[in-house]
Amino acid sequence: MASPPEGVEPAVIHAWSAPRSLSTSLMYSFSERDDMDVLDEPLYANFLRVTGVDRPYRQELLSKMDPDGNKVVKEVIFGPGEKAYRYCKHIAKQHLPNLTGDLMKKGKHFILIRNPMNILPSFDKVVPPSFLELGVAELVAIYSELCELGSPPPVIDADDLQRDPEAVLSGLCEDLGIPFQPQMLKWKAGPRDFDGIWAPWWYESVHTSTGFSKSRRYPMTFPFAFYDLLEQSLPFYNMLKRQVRRTTGSLLPPPPDPPLPVPENKKILVWVGDELLPRDSARVSVFDSVVQGGDAVWEGLRIYDGKVFKLEEHLDRYSTSIFYLACHIFSAYDLLCSNPLYHSLLGCLILQKLWPSAMCPVVIGLRMQYLRLLTQMGCSIMHI
Repeated sequence: MASPPEGVEPAVIHAWSAPRSLSTSLMYSFSERDDMDVLDEPLYANFLRVTGVDRPYRQELLSKMDPDGNKVVKEVIFGPGEKAYRYCKHIAKQHLPNLTGDLMKKGKHFILIRNPMNILPSFDKVVPPSFLELGVAELVAIYSELCELGSPPPVIDADDLQRDPEAVLSGLCEDLGIPFQPQMLKWKAGPRDFDGIWAPWWYESVHTSTGFSKSRRYPMTFPFAFYDLLEQSLPFYNMLKRQVRRTTGSLLPPPPDPPLPVPENKKILVWVGDELLPRDSARVSVFDSVVQGGDAVWEGLRIYDGKVFKLEEHLDRYSTSIFYLACHIFSAYDLLCSNPLYHSLLGCLILQKLWPSAMCPVVIGLRMQYLRLLTQMGCSIMHI
């Protein structure tokens, strides 16, 4: 592709990720293109200046990189260049509130994610890992901000990139509106002149690479000391995982959603325990007795003119079934049925509140015409 005229601003591609997510390998991949300039974390100095975060190379970095984030955005990221495109590798936590809104409004953005189970084991070789250092919440915030601006960014997963780099890179280039170039799949081993001064601390493995290596067949042993951090980080990773562009190389792509008789129920809300959850988040543990042993009781209730049809008979059958399940939880049944509200929809919701230990999800459709009560015995005590 021809270079832009001298002094013309290149089209900027922003790559957002957490650390240890193959972001440097991806930067090397894009640097192999004949139409691409590359910037390695141009906002790093601004991040250190504003946050005061320590690094082994902090003073050297602040002395050699411009710490004025807005000046960097205007003159470096969006400044004139010699190529048609400029690739900016960004770490999500470096997206700070002091930066101009132009950073997100201009250019093309995408997000690279990686399972925290694969990030954490190698992270503390340089700095101790923390929720702030990982920046996975900031990745979700970046995705949400771009969606609000009307430009939902493509999301790719590092595991998919290792599994089938050509398919993932081809799809990403298509989403970014640029042609795929086969030379993106390989590069020469060794450092690059555009590497940040932090490269000796972070880039040892990528400097020995010549392409995207296959992921481990079996994961490395996970350090138990990082379990709490893993538990905090996984929900954010999973939120973005649902937005990943599926390719032929993706492992076990999810089956298509079954057609719904009532399309509006795609936005159904479900009571699970004491939480009201969206449809996709309404789940039970794999250790729940309904999964381990198949023991559960459910009852479907129809609502006509705002009242549940034969509520008392339904509850009689429901409680009898639970009795035979040996789940003795219905001490509040008489109290409910003596209440004049029991024959209303509100009564059914009170029902769930009175028996929180029953783990009764009350499914609430948008048309409010049908409820399903489902009772499990909760998580089993297992030798696992």
